[in-house]
Amino acid sequence: MATDADRQSFWDHFDVLRATVVRSLLVAVGFGVAAFCFKEELFAVILAPKDADFVTYRLLYAFSGLVTEADAPDFLVKLINTGLAEQFIIHMKAALCAGILCASPYILYQLFRFVSPALYANERKYVVRVVGGGYG
Repeated sequence: MATDADRQSFWDHFDVLRATVVRSLLVAVGFGVAAFCFKEELFAVILAPKDADFVTYRLLYAFSGLVTEADAPDFLVKLINTGLAEQFIIHMKAALCAGILCASPYILYQLFRFVSPALYANERKYVVRVVGGGYG
């Protein structure tokens, strides 16, 4: 725990929290911009289940062939835009979500750096194990 010399006021803690949030947002936006630059590859991964030869569908078709004698019906997914700018907005949302996902280890590290001075040594050890186990 902190000694009296290490104590900060509420506003000092607030400034540290603000700096942590700003750094985390900048990294997430940076990864989001990078993901937007590779939006075709990103959507190839996101929309992989729309193809009939997706691995899960092939396994389900094979399993259904064991249970029934009927052939599987043709599989078709048709994507439509319901708004004027929906395609661009979907690209932006997907890129931002991918950016947050890629930046999540850094965001968790920043949050841990902010909270860890208030934790005891054994609590810090458990937090590291739980977060590390969550990514493992």
